[in-house]
Amino acid sequence: MRRSFECGSLTALFVLVCLLGASVVAEAQGRTRGKVMDEWGNGLPGATVLAEPDGGTGAQTTETTDDNGEFMFVGLPQGVWNFTVTYDGYQGIRQAARVSQLNQNRPIEVELPVLPLGGLFRERTEFEAEAGTPKFRFEDDGKFEFEDEDGEGEGNYGIVEQNALLVVRDYDGPDDKFSVTTPVVVEFGDAMFTSMTHNGVNMPKK
Repeated sequence: MRRSFECGSLTALFVLVCLLGASVVAEAQGRTRGKVMDEWGNGLPGATVLAEPDGGTGAQTTETTDDNGEFMFVGLPQGVWNFTVTYDGYQGIRQAARVSQLNQNRPIEVELPVLPLGGLFRERTEFEAEAGTPKFRFEDDGKFEFEDEDGEGEGNYGIVEQNALLVVRDYDGPDDKFSVTTPVVVEFGDAMFTSMTHNGVNMPKK
């Protein structure tokens, strides 16, 4: 009878040790989520997020953002992690965050700046049709604003030879007629950029 009691005690002790070990492992795991956006707060689907422990030691893991630009990592060991976000046409960003117990981590928000598509104007340059619209204003930092008959918007631009590639990020109009992946191409009248043409409308430089 005593031997049976001892065996039962050892079994109970073994189970308790296993449960405590599983609890420690569970507590050592973390989960974190976040969102990758452009400069206007639009989610970027298909962005790559690389997670690696701070210090460069340990296993790396990668996730891809969903249709809303959101991502989630599950089962990361607790500690400080570096998250590197890359997306075609954008400047990559690396951001550190501490991963702790499940559901106790603040969401990671990453805003990616657009890479220049080409050359830029050296100073603010404006073009406007005789009727007042459309009109465009180009800044020397790669951003532009415009207004047409339907509304107004803004985005990033780059100049390649005598064409400007316009990537519209935000448009306030009756519909979202521009997309991130399809730049709008406008043509300049000459190499001195004294005028430009958009949708058949000529706009002299102001």
